[in-house]
Amino acid sequence: MHQSVRDYWISFNDPLEGRVHFMYLDVKGYVSTGIGNKIDETARDNSAPTEGERALSLAAAGRLRWLVDGVDTEATPEDVALDWDTVKSHLELAPSGLHGGFEEFTRLHVDDAEIDRHVFAKLDEMESVLLGREGFGGFATWPASAQLGAMSMCWAMGPKFRFPKFQGHVGARDWVLAADECHFTPDVGTIRIRNRLDRAHFLLARAVEDRGLPPEQVALDVSDVFGVQGALLALDFKPLSQDGGDGPLTQGKVREFQTANGLAENGAFDDPDTVAALASQLSGRGFTVFGA
Repeated sequence: MHQSVRDYWISFNDPLEGRVHFMYLDVKGYVSTGIGNKIDETARDNSAPTEGERALSLAAAGRLRWLVDGVDTEATPEDVALDWDTVKSHLELAPSGLHGGFEEFTRLHVDDAEIDRHVFAKLDEMESVLLGREGFGGFATWPASAQLGAMSMCWAMGPKFRFPKFQGHVGARDWVLAADECHFTPDVGTIRIRNRLDRAHFLLARAVEDRGLPPEQVALDVSDVFGVQGALLALDFKPLSQDGGDGPLTQGKVREFQTANGLAENGAFDDPDTVAALASQLSGRGFTVFGA
């Protein structure tokens, strides 16, 4: 994939998944950690594993370097198994996801460097699987925004997802129809935001190709509050949710950006000087910018 996709990957996913240093259950009851990293090979949602599934899950969990809380010594396989089993036993807390209080009964953690290492190892593994599938043979030459949208779908569903119409459209490089077929369910919470982001990036891929712009650059659109939120996240103005709402948090981050750049502190996402400054800084970081 283009280097720009890798460079943007953490900033893109962090607001959607959060950065979690302990094991927790996602909303489907799978043990996870890091930035949405599933370490659970249970076949069915919200179910206890078979012995074989548990063994595969512990192998997946063991690929991370776990540390014991308070002392930071490296955890043993038995320590990892104990935390995994404890978290998996609380399926009743899965609807709350990472907010289910799992940190209270886990003993292990991974540090930021290990989270990042594991994220990129998983990203590379998913890309490798995707390249071998029908419709994705030209992936290496796609615009960066199309690569980003496809890898985002992989991150949420795994690289073996079956969307026949979508696969046909991307195989033909029809990014507009791909945008219409990239939606997945349940369309709630951060999945709704991811669906919206993926659609936007496939449409941006069409704009990049139509205008003959550099395909290796991720494109962002700063024409509305949703895009401005994404621009602020790309420029490291966090924490912020890219939800498309012009609320107090967004206005506060806009003011923070305005203060840092000597602009009038009005908190308005559509302030022309602010939009121009956002576009300039994004371009300086290697993004293609629309809507400025």
